[in-house]
Amino acid sequence: MPQAFSGSREVIVAGPPRDSNADGVKSFFWLFDALVHLGLWLLLITFFAILADLAAAYFCWRDDPVADMEALVRYYLEQTTDPELAQQAADAAYWSWFGWTGIDASARAWPAGMQPAQGLGSVWRPMLFGDARTGLIVAMYGVRLFGIRAAMLAMTVPQFTLAMVVAVVDGLVARYVRRAQGGHESATRYHHAKRLLMFGLIPVLAIIWLVAPVELPIDALFWPVSLAVVLALRTMARFYKKYL
Repeated sequence: MPQAFSGSREVIVAGPPRDSNADGVKSFFWLFDALVHLGLWLLLITFFAILADLAAAYFCWRDDPVADMEALVRYYLEQTTDPELAQQAADAAYWSWFGWTGIDASARAWPAGMQPAQGLGSVWRPMLFGDARTGLIVAMYGVRLFGIRAAMLAMTVPQFTLAMVVAVVDGLVARYVRRAQGGHESATRYHHAKRLLMFGLIPVLAIIWLVAPVELPIDALFWPVSLAVVLALRTMARFYKKYL
């Protein structure tokens, strides 16, 4: 009489198949995706900068807010190492908000009594009266100020890059020594440093420096952020694990 044999069988549950085409498209357009996100972030930060300037004009600069904004713009132009590049960045930021929209043309035509009666420029006529006009001028200077500070931040990229390279190399050397001596591995420290670098102190300080309507020298941002970047990258490189 044949005997029934019952054996154990492993059941492998596979997840849904990966779409290689989707991965290929995503990797192909990664630069476009990064530029779109960068543009959206710049637009959002510029909007917050304008709100901060208007709030300062209303609460702190009641006597002459336009003169105070002009003084702030002059201060940052004097601080930059390349005034021409900073002015070009200010003009680009200004055009992106007030140039193609027709607001600049309406503001220039208003004193001469040549306000457009139709078209996009006529939409902004109510903003050119009384307090609304003052607020509009403050916003115009605020956008230029944002462009200048963004250019100043971009000028620090070579110094940041050098500091980052030194930190990564030193961290990798420390990682090699630690692994050779059988030292303790810590993925937790790696993730903490990564969060600090991407979502913590560093971007917060940069956004505050770009938005705050006060005189903040670039050194007040560069040195603390440089120190934080160096410490975070060195920690990430030192405790990097191939399989996290």
